[in-house]
Amino acid sequence: MYKSITVALFYCALTACSSSYDEPEYEVQSQQFYGKTTEQGQKIFAYVITVKASRREMLDPDEPITRREFERYAEKEYFEESRVLKLQLEDQGAAALKKELDERQYCPGDYEITQVLWRDLSVQLRGECL
Repeated sequence: MYKSITVALFYCALTACSSSYDEPEYEVQSQQFYGKTTEQGQKIFAYVITVKASRREMLDPDEPITRREFERYAEKEYFEESRVLKLQLEDQGAAALKKELDERQYCPGDYEITQVLWRDLSVQLRGECL
């Protein structure tokens, strides 16, 4: 009997842990690369990565809610408010930019990101070939 209870509790705990990671924290909507050569012959670029807006869940005040459901609601991060998610997107953008530059053979040597500009749902990485 104790063995079956232990197995059932383990299964419930495993299910609870796995369900919290089912939903992605943000979804990339678009990625755009822009390249240009200045009058001095310097190659510059901009890379913009944008995420989809996520709808904020609303609680119905007339419906009862469990403590666990409330905790899950309170812990949910929204991209617009989360510095951590924005830094993750910036890292993802830098990796995607490197791949894009390699595929295009845009900067034969090295490159430098000189500016990082934020909008509500996007980050723009600007830089130059060295």
